[in-house]
Amino acid sequence: MIIDGKRIEIIKANENYAEKFYEYLQELKDDPENYTVIRYQEVKLEDVNKIKWEDNPMFLALEGNRIVGSLQIIRGKYFGIARQNHVGELAYSVSKEFRGKGLIYALFSHALENIKLKIITAWVDERNIRSQKLLEKLNFTKLGKINEFMYSLREGIYVNLLFYVGNADNILRRAKEELERRGIKYSDS
Repeated sequence: MIIDGKRIEIIKANENYAEKFYEYLQELKDDPENYTVIRYQEVKLEDVNKIKWEDNPMFLALEGNRIVGSLQIIRGKYFGIARQNHVGELAYSVSKEFRGKGLIYALFSHALENIKLKIITAWVDERNIRSQKLLEKLNFTKLGKINEFMYSLREGIYVNLLFYVGNADNILRRAKEELERRGIKYSDS
């Protein structure tokens, strides 16, 4: 697909992408608009190497050999031994240069076409207005807020998190509609 005149490919990542993903996180580290895990804690390459790529699928947007976006789904995280595999929790990010250009909708589309889920959840830093607007555009519902839920090591403060939930089929439909509205030709093949 072409976004902002640049060819972007979305792939399902595996352990061979650990080092590149780590480099991408380091790139996001100094971005004040970044609200990914790297904002809240130190992440080392050995931490990235511990990702269970098959259990927690991650999709990467590549511009050539460079990662410019990611979306990971942590499946079956809820309710102990019974693990609810129809529920997935999201973690996503897009490089600053591609924010607001539709790449996140392609990542959502690709992930939800390849991972069968019924319910999607997401935690969002209350200060991350861009992510809140995205989730609401994709038909997520904000269910609540927990004050001082996560500690930000980089900032030395506790931050409030908002909890969102949505129906996977509705989210996929909205993501595809947004790609079409933006004139982005996306194909999962």
